[in-house]
Amino acid sequence: MRRLLSVPGLIALGLTASLPAAGQAQTDQQNITWQMQDFNKSLPGCQATPVRRCAAVHLAYPVIESAPTDKAKQAIESQIQDMLLTPLEKGKAPDSPEEFAGQILDHYETWLKKGGSANKPWAIERKIDVHYHSPHVLCLKFFQSVEHDAGHSAENTVYFNFRPQDGSIIQLSDLIDDSKVARFSEVAQRHYRKNAPPANEENEEEQSKAPGQEFEVPKNFAIEANGLRFRYEEDQAESRPNAVPEFVVPYGEIRSLLRPGVKLP
Repeated sequence: MRRLLSVPGLIALGLTASLPAAGQAQTDQQNITWQMQDFNKSLPGCQATPVRRCAAVHLAYPVIESAPTDKAKQAIESQIQDMLLTPLEKGKAPDSPEEFAGQILDHYETWLKKGGSANKPWAIERKIDVHYHSPHVLCLKFFQSVEHDAGHSAENTVYFNFRPQDGSIIQLSDLIDDSKVARFSEVAQRHYRKNAPPANEENEEEQSKAPGQEFEVPKNFAIEANGLRFRYEEDQAESRPNAVPEFVVPYGEIRSLLRPGVKLP
């Protein structure tokens, strides 16, 4: 089983927070509480002057201390572990941050032996933040930056929305009524275009008709206090000349499009 707490070199930042669950009473059993953890590991060359033979790993993430139910705690912990410890290359999945970092440093040493330049550092960062929380949702923001032999960093950001009561992930299809998806797409497209860089009408019309350029609501979204934040993957944004990475659809414009019983935020 993967473990995120008992790791040598782990530095607790001492940041704690709580998420009130549904209901008036707020006992320890009815809150989601977490503590942020910070983990760093690098080769000695990262501290040398000049820097040579440097590979560094930085991980930051919340450790769930309590939740409304054991099921919720286990489910959210499992998702955090998958985000944090999924290997960058094919191979055995690591069981801890220490083992994950060890794999990266071993890959770097192997790369050097195969002719890689000791003047090119590797830097791997994975950061999981509590982006938003309320009695109805716990939204985590996962950020990854990978810089290795390519000489530049590749970055990615993904949002995860959890139900505090059982730890299950909330999908967009859980929120929008099936019969109103088309209308929701129209509202989302309007807010996307409102934030897009200026483009003349002719180019915009051509782009909207080009294969692969039709507007599509991103699957990557965050539940926030005032609306749903949507984010295009970096490669999607790069393929669309006038794309913006993120845009927000306010709740005030979509409440009539939600499924019965959905509570937002």
